[in-house]
Amino acid sequence: MGFDVAKRSATIYDDGTESFTGTTLQGIGQAVVGVMQHPEETANRFVNVLSIKTCQNETLEAFQRATGQQWDVERATTGELKARGEEKFKAGTSGWVLDLVVAQMFDPGEARCVVATTREVSDAPLLDVAEESPSEIVRKALGGA
Repeated sequence: MGFDVAKRSATIYDDGTESFTGTTLQGIGQAVVGVMQHPEETANRFVNVLSIKTCQNETLEAFQRATGQQWDVERATTGELKARGEEKFKAGTSGWVLDLVVAQMFDPGEARCVVATTREVSDAPLLDVAEESPSEIVRKALGGA
């Protein structure tokens, strides 16, 4: 997703503001429990669950605050990443799938990685999935409980 925690570096695609949503393992577990507690409300449909809605810039900011240092930041475009993935595919080299997935994820204005536009319109409140901030997610990624 553009972050190398060990090297304290990030690749930010385009302007870094394309939103994406995610759910922590704890949130996934709670969603399963929530579905079991609300069988009628969740029957025969997809449930849209998220713990966080953020973007690369917010995540980078949280990593820099948590580590107390500025990270090395490389700027790239999703167009460049897509082209690189296609070249790898044509050459038969590995890594092309990840390049194309990340390009799709951060493609400006497409919102391909947003399961719900807001927490309130998702099923997270119904299922009692906790909302988490970029700072909380980063703390967990860095090994904090």
